[in-house]
Amino acid sequence: MDKERYTTSEAASILNVAPSTLRYWESELENFLDIPRNDNGYRQYTENNIATLQKIRTYLYEQKYSIKQVREILNLEESKQDIAAALVGETDERLSSLVSVLLDRITDVEDGIKELKKGQNTLKQEYLQAVKLLNITSERRDRELIQEIRKRLDQKKEQHNSLLKRLLPWTKNND
Repeated sequence: MDKERYTTSEAASILNVAPSTLRYWESELENFLDIPRNDNGYRQYTENNIATLQKIRTYLYEQKYSIKQVREILNLEESKQDIAAALVGETDERLSSLVSVLLDRITDVEDGIKELKKGQNTLKQEYLQAVKLLNITSERRDRELIQEIRKRLDQKKEQHNSLLKRLLPWTKNND
């Protein structure tokens, strides 16, 4: 990214999304996206806008959050920055270190949430594999059961043919 301002099409190309997607994100997350416009009213994306949109894209497409969840995450991030900025002005070192620890804890919780989401996806994949194996096992069992039934029917048929030959020796039974 070498330019200062990007059109909607250029920004969409950088982010690998449709221009309409960018407009939708802007309508849903307008508090976090301050996209300037030129004299003709066209959007002019800045480097910061692109960075924020990349973060939004990651949350939506890679981490599979909903737009509502992304809004909440961005609110939390903004709150963290506001708290940090307010405390930077504080002279009490103990308070600053406490805030730093709290912000680290928040980051740890966020990382934990990401790990839980990954684990959830892994469990989902393992569950689908188990269901697939159960279906295969069930099909195999059904085939074996059908073979056993056919075998027993053949045995019964043979017994009946044998009985018919003994009882009615003058008939020809060619089954």
